[in-house]
Amino acid sequence: MWNKVSELLGLNTQANDKPDDLHLATAALMVHVSLVDENFAEDERRQLLANLQTRFGISLADAEKILADAEAEQKDTTCLYRFTKVITSELEQEGRQQIIKLLWQVAFADGHIDDFEKNIIAKVGGLLGVSVKDRIALKHEVENA
Repeated sequence: MWNKVSELLGLNTQANDKPDDLHLATAALMVHVSLVDENFAEDERRQLLANLQTRFGISLADAEKILADAEAEQKDTTCLYRFTKVITSELEQEGRQQIIKLLWQVAFADGHIDDFEKNIIAKVGGLLGVSVKDRIALKHEVENA
């Protein structure tokens, strides 16, 4: 059953020994996008928690715990590679694109996107191997939703 769930989420089942690492890495990237404009708005926090719950099928309590861990991790690191490495090792291209979509959703949650958020998402997209064309398409998809 886990293999089927993993397949639906785009997880690489052979490298998926630690799903919590994927949750934490994804949350840390979303926190990074939220904090890049130095204003972690309540709308962004709610969107981030909803993204974790929806993407990983977890409870609000689990999502809040992961968010707290991700915020602590974010304070201790300036390197995005640490998080993107986990994601690239566990997700195929479609799953990586979904991570970019989550980042756009968090960036749009407060009603606007600034250049800092765009730049971080572009950088993360590059590290995840998501093309510029796909990043822009995902942005428009989120923007129009």
